[in-house]
Amino acid sequence: MVPMSDRKPTPKQIMRHRLVAAWRGVSDGPVMTLPTLSVADLAPKIVAQAGLADRVKLEDVLSAWQEIVGDLLFRLTRPDSMERGILTVRLTQPSAHHALSLEKTKILRRLQNRLPEAKIRDIRFRHG
Repeated sequence: MVPMSDRKPTPKQIMRHRLVAAWRGVSDGPVMTLPTLSVADLAPKIVAQAGLADRVKLEDVLSAWQEIVGDLLFRLTRPDSMERGILTVRLTQPSAHHALSLEKTKILRRLQNRLPEAKIRDIRFRHG
């Protein structure tokens, strides 16, 4: 099977291109000189350009958060955003801030072990 990126235009595509060029009244230029790309080639680029890569990682963090911090702290906190490897966690109570500050390195290590692809470097806590 020929990889998608090495495909060349088919005779039908060449004929279609010539018919459209004649109908538009333009000269018959080159036919698809760029390789055909599959969705698998384009999806990672689109996700990165749209800034969705961090969002996907945040969804993974959200699913692991309750198990890592426990039920009590889970009710008082929520991972809010992740940019450049820094996870921001929203807190509803100052007591949660104190408890998480004491356990920050442990929580960070657990997150890094559970989600190495997320590349979490630090955790910051914010009230609100």
